[in-house]
This record gives sequence, structure tokens and C-alpha cells, in this order.
Amino acid sequence: MVVVLIIGIVTAGVVLSINFAGKDTALETESKRLLTLMQYARDQAELQTRNYGIAFSQHGYEFVVYDVREGVWRPVLEDDALRERTLPGGLGFKLVVDAREIVLAESLNVPSNPPPSGSGSPSHSRPVPLSAAQSSSDSNSDSDSDSDSDSDSAATAFAPQVMIFASGDLSSFRITIERVGTGRSITLDENQDGDIIEKPLVEGGS
Repeated sequence: MVVVLIIGIVTAGVVLSINFAGKDTALETESKRLLTLMQYARDQAELQTRNYGIAFSQHGYEFVVYDVREGVWRPVLEDDALRERTLPGGLGFKLVVDAREIVLAESLNVPSNPPPSGSGSPSHSRPVPLSAAQSSSDSNSDSDSDSDSDSDSAATAFAPQVMIFASGDLSSFRITIERVGTGRSITLDENQDGDIIEKPLVEGGS
């Protein structure tokens, strides 16, 4: 009975948060959280001169960083603020990158690569592009076995959909968090000055 009562209260709270004064508290909270985290990750990318990125699924996201020593993208294990996050029930993502809508997977598939051994602090050398890292790996692997080559290819194949470069620039994107089935949504975008902005809540689709 207690469990049923708790579920009833939570459900009522969600309904009220959506309908009261035309607000959707959960949607607005998650939009502001993502905006804040993107701005934070951008600052960290510039401070550390490292390439960051965001990997999205239909209902979650995780920030990743390009590990120069290992030549792979990996979760930001040293900063809990940039950990994997899941949207509350009923919310989902739509993502457009370089004017193309991206088909998002049901769940995240971020490789769980360990941090480089003996690296207590982030590297301050400028990360090389993923393609350059792959080329360098290929040119220095003449004596490697086929299995090693396959492993290297798998490690460097992953890349986040949205890039946050060490220069502070971002890949062209439009991220929409929507209340599934209602047409209610909030979109994060870049303005002409390169700032990440939160557009007003849209009711019933755009």
C-alpha cells in the first residue's frame, strides 16, 4: 500500500508539473542542466586544450574527452559533473548535426576505456583529430598482428555526435529535448556569436 501511495504521489507531481501554469518543470530543468554542462565542458576544453564531445542516445547523454595518449575517446572519469545522465521518463532527444537529423540509439554505447596509467592530471597537449590519430596508429603498426589492428580500429571508431573543440568552437548542432507525444519541447542552439542559447518552450510542435 505504501509503494502504491508513493507511485500515486509521484505520478500526480509529474502531471501537475506539466499542467500548472503551462509549465513542464522536468523539461525545463533538464534543458537548463544540459545548457549549463555544455558551457562548462566548453570552458574545460579551452582551459585544458583538449577536445571534448557529447554522445547522445534517445534518452540520455554523456560527455567524453579525446585521450591523446591512448588515441581514443573515453568518458570524462576525472570530472563527475560530466558523467552519464539519463532523462526522466517521458522525455527524449532529437539531434541535428550539420543540418542533418541524427538517428539516435536507444542507449549509449560509449567505450569504457581506463585513463592512461600514471596520469594524475589531464594532458595539456593539443589533441589531434580522430582521423589523424588513426593514420598515425596505422603508420606505426607494420609489425603488429591483425588482432592488434582490429583492436585499434575498434578503439578509434567511436566519436561523439557533438564536438566541443579545444579552441572553444562547437560542431554545428541543434538539440531538442521533447515531452514525447505532446509536441512540447525546448531547443538548444548556437547564435551568431557562437554562444549556446536556450530557445523558448514550444507547445504542440514547431
